[in-house]
Amino acid sequence: MPITYSFDHDRRLILTKVTGELDLALTEEYFALLQQDDKCPDKAIEIVDFSAVSDFSIHYGEMSRITDIYQGTKSGKDIQATIFNCTSKLSYGIARMLQALHEFANDKHIVIITRSNGELEKCIEDLRSNKAEESDTL
Repeated sequence: MPITYSFDHDRRLILTKVTGELDLALTEEYFALLQQDDKCPDKAIEIVDFSAVSDFSIHYGEMSRITDIYQGTKSGKDIQATIFNCTSKLSYGIARMLQALHEFANDKHIVIITRSNGELEKCIEDLRSNKAEESDTL
């Protein structure tokens, strides 16, 4: 399966790795598995690593469907944010489109794109510190 995931419970992360060719069916299967996984940490940040993707077989309409379907997984697992880590121009372009479609589907869901592991780590840290500040004021 070209989409695998694991959890970092200490940091409340969903670590998703996409390899090979990504298509709608594989993405829907990933969402279904994640939705049913009782080990998913609460208030997690989902990290989607696109560095090993060889191609994307997803049309615009399918990308829109992906962001719509994701809303059930997001709310069911209380996923706080999604970070796409993209090392190629192709994956960056796809992530930008998904980011825009996520904004249409749910403008409250945070979607960030990073281009390196260092940038990724800083984004995770920033998200956690911003969430902590919001909790303190509530």
